[in-house]
Amino acid sequence: MSSKSSDAALGGKTADVSDWVLAYGDERIPYEVRPKAGRSGKVAIHVEQDGSVIVDAPEGTDAQRIREAVGKRAGWIYRNVQEARERFTHVLPRSYVSGEQVHYLGRRHVLKVIPVAKPERSVRLYRGAMEVRTENTDSQAIRGRLRGWYKVRAQAYLKTRLSAVSEALPWIESSPPFHLIETDKRWGSCSTDGTVRLNPFLIKAPRECIDYVVLHELVHHAEHNHSPRFYTLLDRHMPRWQEYKRRLDGMAEVLLNE
Repeated sequence: MSSKSSDAALGGKTADVSDWVLAYGDERIPYEVRPKAGRSGKVAIHVEQDGSVIVDAPEGTDAQRIREAVGKRAGWIYRNVQEARERFTHVLPRSYVSGEQVHYLGRRHVLKVIPVAKPERSVRLYRGAMEVRTENTDSQAIRGRLRGWYKVRAQAYLKTRLSAVSEALPWIESSPPFHLIETDKRWGSCSTDGTVRLNPFLIKAPRECIDYVVLHELVHHAEHNHSPRFYTLLDRHMPRWQEYKRRLDGMAEVLLNE
């Protein structure tokens, strides 16, 4: 979000992006403020999987009110940012060579790179291995081939789950518009027009975790904010959603390590 959009969101007060920093002890934690048109109620604070901090505020919210809201949750923000940093510290960058592990629908598979002529190249799951058959065995080429395979699988599978979960929800008349969007911060989002956007690398997660994310975004069709009613609907349609969320959060640093 640009500094100009920050000014507009704060009713004309000057607030550069660099102003959005939480001081907590010796820590200085930057955060992004996103003005939400049509949003009512309190300021909402999220710590994403990579440790970045997002603040959603009704459009026109005073800058001081935002800072006060962030300050009140300073301890919670600090703890969650530290936890995210610690998780990612232990994740080694991928080399995309045979023997590494890759994930698909919650299962681990051994990566197997097989040199072949260009007309024979392919990516497939075969006997417990993720085979990448290619003429170019450079690590970035293998990375590109895997990412492409995940996106194709995600487009089909996530669309199917979106339709299936939608059918069970009384406030959904038909499966909403759906797009894939790559991000290292979020598994999904729901825009004000009802479009659901899902991270293609969610396809690596266990099926029940995928359904949790899909349901989370579809509940926003009934309740756009994270209100008590929002969580009541989550509880009603997926009683174990908190368990699935914890599992997904715990795997995020591995699943998003691309």
